[in-house]
Amino acid sequence: MLFVIRFKSCQVQYSGLLSDKPSQIDKNTKVFVTPNRYAVLNTDEDKVLTTPSASTTKDPDRPPQKVHNAKPVAPPIHIKNISNFSAFNTILKNITGPNGYTCKSTPSYLIVQPTDKRSYNAIIDHLHETNASFHSFSPPSLRTYRVVIKNLHSSTLHTDITSALTELGHSDKSIYNAKNRNNCPLPVFFVDIRQQDNNNDIHDITSLLNTIVKIEKPIKKRRGPSQCHNCQDYRHTKNYCSHKARCVKCGENHQTIECTKDRNSPAKCALCAKDHTANFKGCPAFQSIFKKSAQMFQPVKDPDYHSQQSQPKAKTKSYAEATNNQNKITEQISNTFSKLISNLSSLINPLISLLTSVLNTLIAKDIISP
Repeated sequence: MLFVIRFKSCQVQYSGLLSDKPSQIDKNTKVFVTPNRYAVLNTDEDKVLTTPSASTTKDPDRPPQKVHNAKPVAPPIHIKNISNFSAFNTILKNITGPNGYTCKSTPSYLIVQPTDKRSYNAIIDHLHETNASFHSFSPPSLRTYRVVIKNLHSSTLHTDITSALTELGHSDKSIYNAKNRNNCPLPVFFVDIRQQDNNNDIHDITSLLNTIVKIEKPIKKRRGPSQCHNCQDYRHTKNYCSHKARCVKCGENHQTIECTKDRNSPAKCALCAKDHTANFKGCPAFQSIFKKSAQMFQPVKDPDYHSQQSQPKAKTKSYAEATNNQNKITEQISNTFSKLISNLSSLINPLISLLTSVLNTLIAKDIISP
C-alpha cells in the first residue's frame, strides 16, 4: 500500500494507491510518493519517487513457506485380483490423466487414491463396467456430523426438531430416538447433520423447542473393526462394497438372506473355513485385525515405564496369610495380658497377707473389734 501526500492550498491529503504504478498527476501539483507515511520526504520537488510493491518483491533471506497438503477430497479405492498392474495403470492414465491418482500395494489390495472427485467417479465407473472386485468408502462431502440431543422429550416429533434446527442454520439428514434395553424411548435423540462450515456451532445451542437441551458428540464405544455384511471382510461396510457376496453362515458365494443351510448342520466361516459363523468374535481373522487396531490406538508409555516395571512389586497377601497373621497378633495380645495379670497378682498377694496379719494383731490387743 502506497501513500500519496499532496500539498495544495496549504492542505495535506492522504490517499492510498491500489496499483503499483502511480496515476497521472497534475504538473502543478507537488506530489511525493512514499511506502510509509512516517518516512522522511524527499526535498526534490521535480522528482516523483516510487517504490515497488511488497507483493512483487522477493526477499532472498526470507525462508520459503511450507505448503501443507489438504485432506484428500476423494476416498481411496481398494481393488483385489490385479494380475497385470502395467496394463491396469495404462488404463487408469487414459481415464483420469497422468496425475489423476496414486497407487499403493499391500498383500491383499491395490489401493488407488484419486486426486479429485472427477478421477474418483471415472475409476469407479470403469471398475463397475469390468465387474472388478473392490470396495471404497463414503466421500467426505456425503459424510454426516452426528450429535446427541439430550433432555428433549421422547414424544417430540422429528419434523419439529428438523424445523427448529433449520431455523438455526443446520440441516439434518436423519433423526433417531434412543431406547433402553426394554425398548422404552429415552429423552435422547441421535441426529446426523449434513456437512457445513457451521457444524461445530450446534454445540452452542442450549434451548430447542422451549426446552433446555444439551448437545454433545456421541460416545464411541470400541467394539472392534467394522465388518462388511456383503463379503464378511473387515474395515469397510457393504454400502461401498463390490466384492463377491459371501454368506455369514455357510461361507458360500451368496447373500446371507438367500442361505438355505439347515440349523442342525455346522456353520462354516467365510474367512478361516472353520466351523463357526463369519461374525464370531473368536475367529482368528477377527482376533488378528483387532490386535492390530489395538496397537494403533495404544497410548504412549511414560519414559520411566520400563524402570518402574523393573522394580520388584510388593507381593499381595492371600486370605489365608492375612487371617494367619491376624491370629498371631491376637495370640500375642492375650499373652501380654496374661503376663500383666500374673505380675499384678505377685504384687497384690504379699500386700493382702500383710494386711491380714496386721488386722489379727489389732484384734488380739482389743484395739479394734472383730
